[in-house]
Amino acid sequence: MPVSLTSHWFIAPGHEVEARQALVALAADVQANEPGTLTYLVHTPFGADARLQSLPPAEPLLVLFFETYAGPDAFLAHLNGRIFTEFVATYGHCFVGTNGKPYTTVQFLDLLAGFIRRDADRDADGDGENASGNRHPAVMFEIIAKDAAAAKAFYQQVFGWRYTIGAGGFAYVHFPAGAPPLLGGIGQADPGTPGFEPGRNFYLLVDSLPPVLSAVTAAGGSILMPITSIDGYRIAMFRDPEGNPVGLIEPFAGDAQD
Repeated sequence: MPVSLTSHWFIAPGHEVEARQALVALAADVQANEPGTLTYLVHTPFGADARLQSLPPAEPLLVLFFETYAGPDAFLAHLNGRIFTEFVATYGHCFVGTNGKPYTTVQFLDLLAGFIRRDADRDADGDGENASGNRHPAVMFEIIAKDAAAAKAFYQQVFGWRYTIGAGGFAYVHFPAGAPPLLGGIGQADPGTPGFEPGRNFYLLVDSLPPVLSAVTAAGGSILMPITSIDGYRIAMFRDPEGNPVGLIEPFAGDAQD
């Protein structure tokens, strides 16, 4: 019988960036390697629209987990398994707690009624079609580095990435499926403007640009394009230690631009 739960954690002040990046990687690892975990949603307080205010006001460093497991055994397998225990051992210091173990509250739940509406089911016409009508989204990027070990260390330090090693030592980076909206574009090159040189760019979704840019420079990268607002999007770009340009974008609505 499926079992659900909610759990509250609290990020330790000063560890916001590391904790958020580690939580994103944790969710991806659970999705890829724990088939008994049916739902694994990690939430932080909503702040994108001032009309919506939590009551009582939310603790800004709150992390709320909503999880569903195939049964009690699946939950215990997650709780005592490699992924979660290694996460706590490695990142427990990022959360309020004692002796490196986060303080948590847990409430187990039994489903009474309701549904989960898939993203593909939602659109303005209600017909289940993608609202934009565009197909063939970009689903993979590669950074072919001169020094792969150094590159992996840089991106792990800045973004908290975990890697799955494949043939020839290729390091795969897995992300949660279907969570954020996708965006692509084609623009006119302008070699005199940083970020608009001819070629291909990719953008990584981040919660907030300033702390990530600070982490980039601390890890040996450099700022290519400062924080810029264009067409309702907030973006920036940096160069990693090998000079590869990488874009950053803050969360946006899937229908921000039609």
